[in-house]
Formats: sequence, C-alpha cells, structure tokens
Amino acid sequence: MPFTNGSKKPFSIEDKIKMFDRMGATAAVIALVIIMLLESGHVGEYKNLADMGLTAMIVVLAVSLVGSLFYKTRKK
Repeated sequence: MPFTNGSKKPFSIEDKIKMFDRMGATAAVIALVIIMLLESGHVGEYKNLADMGLTAMIVVLAVSLVGSLFYKTRKK
C-alpha cells in the first residue's frame, strides 16, 4: 500500500497524516504484544530486551502523535 499516488511526487499533507496514523497504530499493536509477553512471563531471560522494546514503542507512539497533530493543524 503506497502512501502516494505517484512515484515522483512529494508526500502531500494527507499522505503524511496517513503515514503517522499507520505508524502509531502499528506501534500500539507491537507495544500491546510486548506488554502481554511481559505480564505473562513468557520473555524469560529476555526481560531487559523486552523492556527496551516497549520503551522504543512508547517513543514511536509519541512521535507519531506529535507528527499527526502537527500535520493536521497545518492542513486547515
């Protein structure tokens, strides 16, 4: 699923909003899976790695929220 209609055109504001929304949704699903793995105890000796992954997903969620809000305010 491409974000743009043409391959040589730059991203439009609508494309950027869609990209940030998809990025946030994907990060939320990955964060939910990591949380379920941590809480169920299935990560075992990789608990520190799962904690770092969860921290990274939280950062991606914050970036996607800020980016989406930034471009939604520029759209008007």
